[in-house]
Amino acid sequence: MVTSPKYTDPDRISFLDNLRYLMVLLVVILHAASSYSNHAPWWSVKEANESSFFFDVVMVLLDVFPMPILFFIAGYFAIPSYCKNGQRLFLRRKFKRLGLPLLLMIPIVSPFSGYVYHYTRHGYSSFLSFGEYWLDYMNSALDFRIKILISVDQFNHSHLWFMSLLLFFFIIFSVLARNTVRHEPASPCDKPIEISSTKSTLAVLTGVGFFTILSTFIADSIFANPSNPNPWVSIANILQFQPGKVVSYTLYFGMGIYAFQKKWFMAGELPGRLSLWMVLSILLAFCYLVALKQLMDGASLEIYLVFIFVRSFLSVVSLMMFTKWAYLHWNRTSRLDALLASNSYYMYITHFLIVIILQLALSFWSDGPVLLKFVIIAVASIFLSCAIGQYALKLYPRLSVIGIYALLIIVTMNFNPK
Repeated sequence: MVTSPKYTDPDRISFLDNLRYLMVLLVVILHAASSYSNHAPWWSVKEANESSFFFDVVMVLLDVFPMPILFFIAGYFAIPSYCKNGQRLFLRRKFKRLGLPLLLMIPIVSPFSGYVYHYTRHGYSSFLSFGEYWLDYMNSALDFRIKILISVDQFNHSHLWFMSLLLFFFIIFSVLARNTVRHEPASPCDKPIEISSTKSTLAVLTGVGFFTILSTFIADSIFANPSNPNPWVSIANILQFQPGKVVSYTLYFGMGIYAFQKKWFMAGELPGRLSLWMVLSILLAFCYLVALKQLMDGASLEIYLVFIFVRSFLSVVSLMMFTKWAYLHWNRTSRLDALLASNSYYMYITHFLIVIILQLALSFWSDGPVLLKFVIIAVASIFLSCAIGQYALKLYPRLSVIGIYALLIIVTMNFNPK
């Protein structure tokens, strides 16, 4: 079947814009919960609490699907962006949007996170000033080997790993697209297409699930060990990722490209009922939590295989559930949606520092209810990061960068808590 659907603006699809900012909000919530979960011993600010089970559940579930969905959405918009701009302008814009913030933010976020880690682990005192720590930390940025990260003091991209990996995906895409995707600025998507059948769509989803299982098993066999079950690999300090997940992210990015080519959303609905995807998501989430608990109680090959199987297909099913739901019920834009969608990028960049600062500040409220702290941190981080994006980074980008680095210099020269 061949159709010629019309697109008013291929770069703006309301339900995907809304879904993208929802995933960013869930990432903020994940980081807000990390301080109170037992599953993040490496987190900068840790507080012991009796409600850790709730935060453990929040953290392990939100670690499954938001990032794959974000890679999927990025892949979906890759072709129309390339068609509209051509290779040179496409890459220039991606380097400006992703590469430049990496250069500006990593020297601030990463050493601050590491310093706070030591500050909270040593009775809220430090034997080094932040300036001394920053200089020592940044020296490790010159280590261009391929290595496994084992310490918070090693140069890392923090939450910005997503942007460096996504930029790499865009570069590879532009090279592959050079001879296969035409630059058509007038109408990049308004042409006859062949709609993907239900069987082919399900086949792609199933393939992504099983390739994720296989790649996770191979990566864990090579890189993981009992003392470091979820290792991070750094390639010349340019790319940093978890080997057990990087193939999955690649597959979701590629699936996004395929979904655009076959017009999964514009030319026909996704297969299956929304209720079916929701039930499957709930069942797989429950099975995932059970398998994870058993795996932590005592590792065995059978339990491990069940765990990676359930995790892989929970991610696939969650993608279908969220996209199907947004396509059917959220394909519109309210003023709040427009505000959050237009600032989701800035929220992702800026929220990490805000979360850590708020967690550090509230850690001195020793009698405060942990759940209330979590809510305050999540809500305030979303509000502040959105406000910074809307009223600072959008309107005064150069002035904002100067202000950030001026603040860094002041803190570096004066902050020495002992």
